[in-house]
Amino acid sequence: MDNYELHIEQTEDFQFTVWAKKNEDEPVSLKEMRRVFFTWHESSYYGTALEDISFIGTPAFLLSPWMTAELLGQNAFNSMAEIQVMQPALQDAARVIYKLAAYGQFKPDFQAWQVGQIGWKPESEELEGFTAEWFSAAVSDLITLNKTLRMAWMEIRDAHPVMANFTGYFLDEQDWLERIGWYIDEKPFTIGLRLNEPEYDGGEWRLEVILRSKKREDDLHVYEGVSSLPRGWKGFADDVERELDRFQQIVPFLSFSGGVTLVSEDEAWMFLTDASETLVNMGVEILLPSWWQVVKESQMMVKAKLSSTPRGQSFVGMNTLVDFNWRFATNGIEMSEEDFNRLVNDQRKLVNFRGQWIKLDPAFIQQVKTLLQKAEKEGLHVSDVLHQELAREDGEENDEAQGAFAGIEIELTKQMRGMMKRLTTLNHDSTYEVPADFLGNLRPYQQQGVDWLLGLRENRFGACLADDMGLGKTIQMIAYFTYVKAVEKPDTPALIVAPTSVLGNWQKEIEKFAPHLKVRLHYGPTRPRGEAFGASILDQDIVLTSYGLAQADVEDLEAVTWSTICIDEAQNIKNAHTKQSRAIRKLSGLQHIALTGTPMENRLTELWSIFDFINHGYLGSLHSFHKKFVLPIEKERDTVLVEKLRRYIRPFLLRRTKRDEQVALNLPEKLEQKEYIPLTVEQASMYEQLVKDTFEQVSQLAGMQRKALILKMLGKLKQICDHPALYLKEAVPSDVVARSNKMEKLIELVTAIREQEESCLIFTQYIGMGEMMKKLLQGAFGEDVLFLNGSVSKTDRDRMVEKFQSREVPFLILSLKAGGTGLNLTAANHVIHFDRWWNPAVENQATDRAYRIGQERFVHVHKLITTGTIEEKIDGMLEKKQSLNDEILQSEQWITELSTDELEELFTLTV
Repeated sequence: MDNYELHIEQTEDFQFTVWAKKNEDEPVSLKEMRRVFFTWHESSYYGTALEDISFIGTPAFLLSPWMTAELLGQNAFNSMAEIQVMQPALQDAARVIYKLAAYGQFKPDFQAWQVGQIGWKPESEELEGFTAEWFSAAVSDLITLNKTLRMAWMEIRDAHPVMANFTGYFLDEQDWLERIGWYIDEKPFTIGLRLNEPEYDGGEWRLEVILRSKKREDDLHVYEGVSSLPRGWKGFADDVERELDRFQQIVPFLSFSGGVTLVSEDEAWMFLTDASETLVNMGVEILLPSWWQVVKESQMMVKAKLSSTPRGQSFVGMNTLVDFNWRFATNGIEMSEEDFNRLVNDQRKLVNFRGQWIKLDPAFIQQVKTLLQKAEKEGLHVSDVLHQELAREDGEENDEAQGAFAGIEIELTKQMRGMMKRLTTLNHDSTYEVPADFLGNLRPYQQQGVDWLLGLRENRFGACLADDMGLGKTIQMIAYFTYVKAVEKPDTPALIVAPTSVLGNWQKEIEKFAPHLKVRLHYGPTRPRGEAFGASILDQDIVLTSYGLAQADVEDLEAVTWSTICIDEAQNIKNAHTKQSRAIRKLSGLQHIALTGTPMENRLTELWSIFDFINHGYLGSLHSFHKKFVLPIEKERDTVLVEKLRRYIRPFLLRRTKRDEQVALNLPEKLEQKEYIPLTVEQASMYEQLVKDTFEQVSQLAGMQRKALILKMLGKLKQICDHPALYLKEAVPSDVVARSNKMEKLIELVTAIREQEESCLIFTQYIGMGEMMKKLLQGAFGEDVLFLNGSVSKTDRDRMVEKFQSREVPFLILSLKAGGTGLNLTAANHVIHFDRWWNPAVENQATDRAYRIGQERFVHVHKLITTGTIEEKIDGMLEKKQSLNDEILQSEQWITELSTDELEELFTLTV
């Protein structure tokens, strides 16, 4: 007969590791351990459901608390083996545990429950220390393993929530065991409480003890002393009194006299909101007034009801304060601020108001007091009303009002509702008839634009007219100025701020369509300053100035409250942090209007900057706007926020495109054609070397340094694609065509255009490239070629535009930044983009110098792209890239966010 040593070691949570040796030192295999030790071990399914935790050279099993107690306590090993348990103390404890637990001699541990734990202890014996803890763990394990015990325990827990939530007051352990159903309750009835409302508002509440028959649940008795008990129940009078004593210990303000207690309104409130829930969790039946559940779940709503609109002008701007009265509503009942304050001052909590019970929660009252104080201090602004009403369009919760009015329902007057309808539908009661002094003819959509601007002006709201390039924003503004002068007769002139390149265009257009308007050009070194400036504009209708001078002369300009401030090409203030943008946003006018074909070129913050100019504060601070909209939209493409922001800006941003049916421009066709051109050998060699040298540095940099290097490389690669001499900063070479296939393609295109006696615009980003093209074309065709760039004076710009429009010269080269916006160049019916700009919106603006109202010929757009280079690859990406610009935004710095591998793939020259 073999001799076995059985080793058992506790690990954690009363789990035990079991292994064995045979004949003193030979490890016993798992198979042999099952045969020798677990032949009669029921909880492991006789050794078949054991967890193998063998460690180096030692086969071992992991046993749960009950499995171990059964193994050692049952002592039912294989009788054909000689077994010695090497931990006899464990075996002694296991025998005690097994004997008690296997025969059901256990009960829940009241002391463990009181500290939030489910524990077990023997029914009659007392265990201590390790043995007591092992016993509790073993019983819990046994209940888990044994289906019958598990189902019985689940029924007890489901029927008595107090077991799981560890709440409730109990006189002693016996009381607790009865309440959780561990011991059978012999009483033929259950004992509960019923709260009855007072007969009149402010009266006392009545709390009754009720006895419900266990045999017939609809048999209910009100307990009014021992004598009121039915004959068969009188023997349980002590149990009833014991229960009432328990109720009084749980709820101290209860004082039963003959089974009834009268309570005050404050006490009834405490019983309804707190004590009743405690008693229910202890298994006590509680009957409350039928209306309480509805009242309990109802929330009192705070409303701001706008006052009747005063006579005269209704509103005077986005930040205008609006008069209102407070209203409070709950469960279909509305009360005035006076009613609410009276009840609060009387410290009421449960009120029968106009035939219905309502609750006044003290915590809510304190919250309302704080809210009202803050709201009264900050005031209700028109912007608060707009935010809430615009959020209401798609059935959202009305939580969009800002500041103190967040979450407060704002109830509109009839006139305010009418204003909201006009803002959101573009519908006006009547068309504003432009005076006969205006000499132009407005198209229907242009008349609508003028009506929209003037409708917003009535309430001093700013506007962003964001029509496509070429749809006539200038003529709409001139009609607007004509109407304002004739009808309002303002005391101060309007101010127009525009890029220097289009100041002359404004002068000519106003002279053409409204020669009666007096225009003052505030420009040049001799312009009046200080007091002289004020005197110079006294009898003027419009003052024209540039963005640069608006910043330089901001003190003079902000000293005037202008009739209107109109900024043309408003993307010039897109960077909110620049001095120019801050200076423009400091100016004050009765209405602020922004004109732009691209309200966002790159980022959402550009939209914020324009809106901060037209309606200061409407979109909140830049910080809050960035947190609420920019991050989730630009990083996560949150389409819900895109829609929300669109609703906010829609009343103040009018966007029409040439494709819109309502515009009906009847413009000629436009063809956009990409011309693919290979690099020369010299260009390809330079390109590959630059990429190689740069990528040796890119992988070692991060953050702003990495982005700066990428953008620097991008600019250099684009220069190589244009011409090697541009990259090398050489003077205009004699072999200018031979070294760049783009130049050869340019000569080919321009020759064909010249032969057909047509005209073209040529756009480039680089001054050096423009000078090369100018010299090349002048030499090739023997005639003057104009080059409009940022260094050209205003006078010379106006002269260039006039010569081109009158078709004295067939070619006009423009730098993209200086000539890409604001100019009317419809004499051209060809547009050549010599190099590419990675924001399509910028290229489209440039194209629209020719493709606009007044264009009568087919427009052919040529985009020169060098094959295999960054130009071709990014063009392909832009074709596929899904932009949100039509919805709200477009991001431009995306190239710098690419990984190193993605960048290498993008920049590497391909054949």
